[in-house]
Amino acid sequence: MPGLLDRLVAILQLRKSFQAAGPAAIDPSADPAPNSKFEPAQWLPRPNPALVGREETHRSLLPYLVASLCVIGAVTAARSWEQIQHARTTASWPYTRGVIISSEVERVMNSETVRWRAAIRYVYRVGRREIIGSRLSLEEAVSGVDEATAQHYVEKYRLRTPVLVYYNPERVGDAVLEQTAPRSAYLGLYLGTFLIALGAGLLVTRRRRKAQPVRGQIAQIA
Repeated sequence: MPGLLDRLVAILQLRKSFQAAGPAAIDPSADPAPNSKFEPAQWLPRPNPALVGREETHRSLLPYLVASLCVIGAVTAARSWEQIQHARTTASWPYTRGVIISSEVERVMNSETVRWRAAIRYVYRVGRREIIGSRLSLEEAVSGVDEATAQHYVEKYRLRTPVLVYYNPERVGDAVLEQTAPRSAYLGLYLGTFLIALGAGLLVTRRRRKAQPVRGQIAQIA
């Protein structure tokens, strides 16, 4: 409390001196109250030495961030586009009738996490050949899916259920049950495009900020 009272007294004295002397007599470097314990430097916030130079560090890391976003976005978009194109390829495949011979949910261990996969097998006939297939689509998640999704496929393709099997006319052993791309392919395409756009936006913003000081110097010279 004594320290607070001293500060209040010093502020009042400073205000009175400003009012008595007028604006022209104010000296910012002078001590407003020599006999007071009021020291502005003690209660004003001081810069943190640990943060000095951080701004330059952030600026130097920005190109790496932009490059990372663009690379990740490009890889994600390319992979997703490939999945969509594969699905479009199967749209022109002929089909034949088949039947489900096994349908169950399997556990898949991936990086210490448990995933699930719909293990579905079906038999179909092309000409005189009887072939067993196990692919639902050309793009299946190798690491598995969540249990609810795997169970959904098992319920959809139950044992002894008749199905239409789409097969590659050049390699009849290459067959699928579904011709549509997974939803994750479209999400990956949108996400990859967004990351590329975000990286490009950051790059443009950085260039504009660099150009502002140069324009200011040119205006001063002119």
